[in-house]
Amino acid sequence: MLKFSFKSIAAKLMLISGAAIALVLVVSNYFLISQSRDRIHSLTMNVAQTEAKAIANDISASVGELASAARSMSGILSHGHAGGFFDRKATIELLKANVELNEFAFGSWFSEAPNAFDGKSPELAGKLEFGADKNGAFNPYWTKSKTGISFSAFTSDYKAEWYALAAASGQGAITQPYVATETGENVAMSSIAFPVNSGGKMIGVTGVDISLKALSDKLQALHPFESGRVLLLTQSAKWLVAPSNDLLMKDYADIGTDLVKNAASTSAPVTINDLVSDKVGAYDRLIYPFAVPGLNTTWLVSVDIPHSAVSGPLTEQTLMMVAGGLLVLLAVMGALYFAVRNNVKLPLGQLIRDVNKLSAGSYGEAVSGQQNQDETGAVARALEGFRHKLADAVRLEGEAEGQRQLTEAERAKAEAERTSAAALQRDIVARLAEGLSELSSGNLAFRLSGEFPVTTPRSRRTSTRQ
Repeated sequence: MLKFSFKSIAAKLMLISGAAIALVLVVSNYFLISQSRDRIHSLTMNVAQTEAKAIANDISASVGELASAARSMSGILSHGHAGGFFDRKATIELLKANVELNEFAFGSWFSEAPNAFDGKSPELAGKLEFGADKNGAFNPYWTKSKTGISFSAFTSDYKAEWYALAAASGQGAITQPYVATETGENVAMSSIAFPVNSGGKMIGVTGVDISLKALSDKLQALHPFESGRVLLLTQSAKWLVAPSNDLLMKDYADIGTDLVKNAASTSAPVTINDLVSDKVGAYDRLIYPFAVPGLNTTWLVSVDIPHSAVSGPLTEQTLMMVAGGLLVLLAVMGALYFAVRNNVKLPLGQLIRDVNKLSAGSYGEAVSGQQNQDETGAVARALEGFRHKLADAVRLEGEAEGQRQLTEAERAKAEAERTSAAALQRDIVARLAEGLSELSSGNLAFRLSGEFPVTTPRSRRTSTRQ
């Protein structure tokens, strides 16, 4: 397997390229994740608003049914009383039928204006079968309980909102949440009331009660975005369905109170960001106002959207993008590895080996890689020319050395011949001198010893050499 040195060009190319690719991936993923966060948040808020609208429509439909039932009951009582068809017994039965037929209703009731229904209030005091309270006022009340539907009579309170709103306006009205104790149970509720008119005067107020517990159970069973919750507020920002039981029927006192009141007055949805609770954790709150049909009031659905609804998908997408980026980086680095290996590392390694051969004086093998059309091929071809020049230089140096050695040998031979000739000449001169000396002394019998070399006439030698 090819090993890279951190000081090599190949390693530097890979490190720089890998760092550049990683930087591009990080920057691009950062912007994509930022945009994804905004898109997911926007989509989540759109889903929350759609769900809030659906919940509001459901509540409106349920409350609208009760409002229609209360309105119809008011109309029937008005016409029946004016025509003499409805006495106390018939009215009690009508109220019972109303609470039986409306699943969402907690109670159905009628509250007589002072001695206005039949003028018999004083004489019927305390007679429950006639729906009379202790003072005889006709105040029949049917309510649902765990054991079924029960009947009772409550005491008139003409200043109470459930009576005074409809009586004063002459129209249908819905009350703020309150606690009813007439049935022996402390039940949080809100009442829808309509005036009952007969013969041109109001004879009382009739209505139905909405159990806030039933409404709360219904809404608390909803968990948008898995861990979210759905709450409900009145137009005056009181809790109808509260985050906890101790806040029921109390004013909204959390972050964004002004936004909630503004939403109630403008009927425009608002969002309150970065709230925290033990049940939901960090969350955003969407306040969605909606009109309660026929009752001239506005309620507000509160959808608490946990941050996990945004962070969860964002985390998944981030992990997918990071995983995808790592795969891309690995794929690019793998391709770069083989590209650098085949196009840089191997050709340069072969060139280094060829240079080492040349530096060692081995000029017999051609430089490899000359066929490449890139820079390494150009270097190989240039190195091949250099190899030839080095080989020629060595050859010429060898020839020069041979010629020098030949010249030196000829010079040594010539020197030896000169030395030998000089010695012979000295010997001949010495013998001649000796002979001349003997002759000069009168010794004519003296003979020269030794042999004298035979010399060839110059002309003959010249001819011979030619």
